[in-house]
Amino acid sequence: MENLDLGVLEHELRACSEDAHIDPASVVVFVVDAVRPPGTTPLAYLQPAAMVRSDTVVVIRLVGSARLDPFGLRAHRFGIWRALPGIPEVALGPMLRHELEHARRFERSGPSFFEADERLRDAVSRAGGDGYARLPSEREANASASIYAAKTLSATGRRAVADCDACAGLLTPEPPPGDVVEETLVELARLARRGELRGDGSFGVRDLDAVRRDCAAWEAAEPCDLIAGRSGPRIELVTPVSAW
Repeated sequence: MENLDLGVLEHELRACSEDAHIDPASVVVFVVDAVRPPGTTPLAYLQPAAMVRSDTVVVIRLVGSARLDPFGLRAHRFGIWRALPGIPEVALGPMLRHELEHARRFERSGPSFFEADERLRDAVSRAGGDGYARLPSEREANASASIYAAKTLSATGRRAVADCDACAGLLTPEPPPGDVVEETLVELARLARRGELRGDGSFGVRDLDAVRRDCAAWEAAEPCDLIAGRSGPRIELVTPVSAW
């Protein structure tokens, strides 16, 4: 995709949102008007309660806090490069569906789960990143993307996605977890016992139990009401806030 068509993006967003049971009016996508640098994340999700940090993925950082913060606690926020060399257009749907599964997880489990998930992602990243695709939340998102691709792409389209290094994992997922929250917390407990979590080492059983309670309470509550301000997905083409 040398120049992402914003009309195609909106069409795919609506279809993927429907498949994920996400209200498209709760979605805002920032298209960074630049070419994706090699090795960077093509498309990323920033959950409603999150803030931009120094270690946030590049495409989100280049959108900038000034644009993202007004939608905090109001919308599911996404960033994507305008130019995605080497990524076929047919991969757009599965990529969006993957990220929208993270949005669906937020609606089901809330911000406490994402804080725990970020701790786990951080530990995997500092260990070299080899276990990234095996993270429970990634397995869940890849499984949804794979199912979506099977429903919407031809065999030729699926081969094109499979041949793309940046998105091949969308079609060859690890088995989806039975309980994403519990598997995440079990893995966190294992890493905490080994002293592999960032911080002062105080994260322990009580913290895990608190996350369990928070997630259960969130799921039992009324569905979260996130509205970006329109009847459909909001798409903004933006200039990067700083040079790569």
